[in-house]
Amino acid sequence: MSGGASLAPYSEDAFLGGRVRLLQPKKGHRAGLDAALLQAVVPDDAAGLLIDLGAGVGTIAFAAAARATALRAVALEREPDQVVLAQAALRHPENAGFSERVRAAIADVTSLAVVRAALGEADHAADWVLMNPPYDTPERGRPSPDAGRRIAHVGDAKLLGAWIATAVALLKPGGRLGVIHRTEALPDLLATMAGAFGGVTLLPIHPSAEAPASRIVVRAEKGSRAPLRLLGGFVLHEPDGGWTLDAEAILRGQAALPL
Repeated sequence: MSGGASLAPYSEDAFLGGRVRLLQPKKGHRAGLDAALLQAVVPDDAAGLLIDLGAGVGTIAFAAAARATALRAVALEREPDQVVLAQAALRHPENAGFSERVRAAIADVTSLAVVRAALGEADHAADWVLMNPPYDTPERGRPSPDAGRRIAHVGDAKLLGAWIATAVALLKPGGRLGVIHRTEALPDLLATMAGAFGGVTLLPIHPSAEAPASRIVVRAEKGSRAPLRLLGGFVLHEPDGGWTLDAEAILRGQAALPL
């Protein structure tokens, strides 16, 4: 990779059943189940502009564009090394099916002025905004000693509100927001979205049929007055530990979530 000598060691990884090729650091935060679930908020027939906030190496934007061939996407990430990896991955031959519809740019998504400068799009232009915000505050648990993981997983108490405010500014009326978060954060998330979003659909994510939901996937519509809907849970694992058929379809990029 051109210019890669200054970067930490990285790996080349298949994602979404091989439909996407990622370049990502060998140490630190790496794409996983949360990214696979969040990109599946977007249906296969989605069109228009998608913006992925806090995109890391571009996983969610890449995956959504790989499935939804009428979609163009922008991956916004504040860490320059991550953006360099995303831009390099877009030059990979195996990503040729969507690379012309996707770009990656450096931007701190908590600063709307910086986002506007990096985006090159008018306000209220996005059809979709997806976000996987840091789940934890410094007071909750013990932050990872790895800087990359710490940045991806930990933020202050005001961070979620800043991310939602950016999403509101970017989305057109009727545009869709998709979020994945830990279940304990749902009251804060709903309170932060109140007033700007309606038509909220909640999909609890269960590790197994017997286990309580560990994640919640939220889809909402800007400016909608439709009531909240709580769906039946989405189960990831069979009793033997293998993936359920529904989860396997998501991980292979063969289906969207039932939202």
